[in-house]
Amino acid sequence: MPTDHDALFRHVFAQPEHAASLLRSVLPAAVSAAVDWRSLQLTAGTSVDEGLRDRHADLLFTARLAGAPALLYVLVEHKSADEPLAAFQLLRYVVRAFDRWLAEHPGATGLPPIVPILVHHGPKPWASARSVADLVALAGVPGAAAAALRPLQPDLRFLLDDLAATPEEELAGREASVLHRLSLLLLQFLPTAAPADPEAVVERWRELFQAVWAHPDGRAAIYALFSYLALRLDVEPERFVAAGARIHEGARQVGKSLADRLHEQGFQAGIAQGEARGEARGAARGKADALLTILRARFGEVPAALAVQIRASSPDALDDLLARAATAPTLAAVFA
Repeated sequence: MPTDHDALFRHVFAQPEHAASLLRSVLPAAVSAAVDWRSLQLTAGTSVDEGLRDRHADLLFTARLAGAPALLYVLVEHKSADEPLAAFQLLRYVVRAFDRWLAEHPGATGLPPIVPILVHHGPKPWASARSVADLVALAGVPGAAAAALRPLQPDLRFLLDDLAATPEEELAGREASVLHRLSLLLLQFLPTAAPADPEAVVERWRELFQAVWAHPDGRAAIYALFSYLALRLDVEPERFVAAGARIHEGARQVGKSLADRLHEQGFQAGIAQGEARGEARGAARGKADALLTILRARFGEVPAALAVQIRASSPDALDDLLARAATAPTLAAVFA
């Protein structure tokens, strides 16, 4: 199931402007200079593996590199740095990206270059293997045999954007689009924000929030960022009105729109919960009526106090009583 991290990352970096900003910040300078950024496109479907969606967000881009096609694959790791097989997982996803490319180019006799990129955020810096070769266990193999085996092993290296190892000031000052910077700051540093309140979060990175608001798509961007905060912070919806006002008077309305949506969601959830409780009560009432009918048919009038007890019983208890009422020799035996 997609996470709130996924929603924020996909909203921001599925847009070519911010995707290019992210890729430029990670790619080697020579590769970045060779990419025709005007040709950058997000592939249809975005994810190369539906199984990723419960733990990661991934985006696959195509671009022209020195006039030829190239693939740029970005995987976001949301969890801890203890992912020992991450390099192998990336290898699998890269193969699937190549499979997709070959399916779309049936006459191809070669493969385009691909750049796998892992963006990691979490409480600790990345500490796992950076290549598939590092995962292959050759330590116990005799030297000559290990030397012969090593070049035969599959390998894949990836570029790592380790947000957990990047100081907040460095990430905030990165040469990148402002929404790119602010989104990554929220992914990495929101868990440590204190107090956990949207107005305090805005104040912490107020200049960046104001710069996002000034962008032509600022209203939609602020709404997306506030929606992410709403999923991560347990606060009253009205707090987003105050947070919006800290950015700009116009952003106050964005906060109000979100607050109204959150109230409506809460109202609908309350209705659903009430309906569920009503259905449960209705089912219990029906079982109680059925039990009383059986008891009266078999044993005569049911004492009033016992009828009250029956109507207060849970659906599971009533199921048990119904089963016993069919065969019990006496009324007392039903409740023994």
